[in-house]
Amino acid sequence: MALPPVEGALFRRNYVREPVALPDSARARQRLFVFFIDFLSQDQQANFVTEVERLLGIEYPRAGNGYPLHGYFWRREGIIDVLSGITLVLRALSRGRLIQRALATARGIIAEEGLHYRIDDAFGVHYLVDEEFTRVSEAALAGLGQPRFAAASHALDEALSHLDPGRQSGKALIRGVFEAVESAFLVVVNQPNVNRLNAQSIDAHLKPILMARHATYGEAKDKVDRAMEMFKAWVHSAHPFRHGAPLDQIHEAPIDLAIMSATQGMGFLRYFVATP
Repeated sequence: MALPPVEGALFRRNYVREPVALPDSARARQRLFVFFIDFLSQDQQANFVTEVERLLGIEYPRAGNGYPLHGYFWRREGIIDVLSGITLVLRALSRGRLIQRALATARGIIAEEGLHYRIDDAFGVHYLVDEEFTRVSEAALAGLGQPRFAAASHALDEALSHLDPGRQSGKALIRGVFEAVESAFLVVVNQPNVNRLNAQSIDAHLKPILMARHATYGEAKDKVDRAMEMFKAWVHSAHPFRHGAPLDQIHEAPIDLAIMSATQGMGFLRYFVATP
């Protein structure tokens, strides 16, 4: 069983156990480079180079004359080392007066550029939810890469943005994932008269597609029936969060419940968008 992440530890120490595709952003990298230049003095930048080589085990990029190429590090090194670099910058400032402004700046870059991470109060960088949720969401987004799924991809990306601390909403997460699933479902079934995702449309249009997909599997009917019953149960559970409610009712979804719902929805999404 994996140990839980340690507050304040380097990202590499907490999460790098095998190759993992991580969200990245050229804009975020450029902003982090400027962040590095703005907040660290020349002496602190020199110490940063030493700390990168000592703690991360990589050779810091340098020009032919030995001058450190800070821009290359932030723009071109692996995202794992860049995320760990954020912690090292903040550690260098931890005893100074700039630390609160620097921490707020780094958090702002992560949030504003849509990266799925958070920075704790001890300067460690973590996945916004956890490693498994990040893998599921990235796989779901990758599965929507075809142009015909553009609306579903946009809806899912918007849904995941509601995990950010500044605009966190369990209801919006569930609603957005449902919209993504429904949009992709309508593309897959390709029925002009079908305009919504419900139990009837699942049975009438998606189930036959899946049965054809698994035609060579001896227990296809039983397994597809069971899978679609789970899918219909998920649709039923998500429906209440798609609508408003009277003022005397609490309608915001607890975030742990919303993450569970989103994880299930993205799993179904990955399954049926793979259908030819």
